[in-house]
Amino acid sequence: MTEVVLVDGVRTPHGTLLGSLTDVPAVGLGRTALDGLLERTEIDPDSIDWVGLGNAIQAGIGQVPARQVVVESHLPNEVPVTTVNEASGSGLRAIALAGDRIAAGEIEFAVAGGFESMTNAPWVLPGYRTGRRHGHVTAEDSMILDALWDVNLDVHMGEITERLVDRHGGEYDLSRERQDRYALESHERAAAAIDDGLYDEECVPVEVGGETVDRDEGPRPESTMADLAGLSPAFRDEGTITPANASKLSDGAGTVLLADREAAEDAGVEPMASLVDYATAYRGPDEFNEAVGDVIEALLAANGLSAEEVEAFWVNEAFAAQSVYAMERLGIPRERMNPRGGAVAYGHPIGASGGMLAVSLAHQLRQEDLEYGVVGMSVGGGGAIMSLWRR
Repeated sequence: MTEVVLVDGVRTPHGTLLGSLTDVPAVGLGRTALDGLLERTEIDPDSIDWVGLGNAIQAGIGQVPARQVVVESHLPNEVPVTTVNEASGSGLRAIALAGDRIAAGEIEFAVAGGFESMTNAPWVLPGYRTGRRHGHVTAEDSMILDALWDVNLDVHMGEITERLVDRHGGEYDLSRERQDRYALESHERAAAAIDDGLYDEECVPVEVGGETVDRDEGPRPESTMADLAGLSPAFRDEGTITPANASKLSDGAGTVLLADREAAEDAGVEPMASLVDYATAYRGPDEFNEAVGDVIEALLAANGLSAEEVEAFWVNEAFAAQSVYAMERLGIPRERMNPRGGAVAYGHPIGASGGMLAVSLAHQLRQEDLEYGVVGMSVGGGGAIMSLWRR
């Protein structure tokens, strides 16, 4: 099999809901990340064989959104492109698909990742095509409908996570206080990483109305445990999950350039990391959080590694409870779980997160000369996807 390498990766800053990226549509964020990647790598656009981009909230966005990104970018119109929608796993699934095609010898260079604007998700009127003779019409938020709601169980993903706490709270200490402490640490780590300039190399600025957005929004290191404790539960009257210990709603995009190692060497570019392997796991929809533990176990076992041998886990913080569960179940040291903060602080732009996390992990591996890192997340409907990278 051909060795798949990550040549480089870039991402936009994270924008909070109705924040600095409000006036940039999802496709615009994707184009910014794609063109920023092309400019960074100086790879001939004609050498790109395929593009795969994840996008999860597609109501009203227009047909084939990834194709729109390519048409608006500096890539030739002839480059084939695929839009991937696998909820939170969309961006990482696009990367996995690109890796598969390169490993199979079908292509040599591919761009993959994802983009999302939760801010610009529209409201929809289900069932209204036939009209109403009288009475109220209820608009539904496509952000919730298409990304945050489990259709099979007819509940919010947050309620499903409360059920994780019901099942495993005592075993793994998933208390409200533990979740809040994890969330506070995420904010503190994120703010420190931004202030220390650790993201300066990977972030491409976004031009918005004559202003330049070049810094992640979201982290609030000034918060205290008392602040977090004062928030009301979001999904149950006596629940443990609040807006502070769940991922933020946000906007952003991230892309990576993957290549056949020999092709990369022939092009004169030095890869940042190798895509060693990836894995998926599924359970029933009610156990999507547990699937994260399943897939990390499977991925590491398949590659003869223990959790102690992986120096950085960039596992999407859909909920602090999920992250604490994964850490405790697998014995992952807290300092290695989202070492620069996670989605609780930055946000989780659903279809973009896989690309954005892969970018950040690759840069950390190079900056700190680490050997192994893992990137992945849970997937609505009962699943999880995870990837293993090597410096």
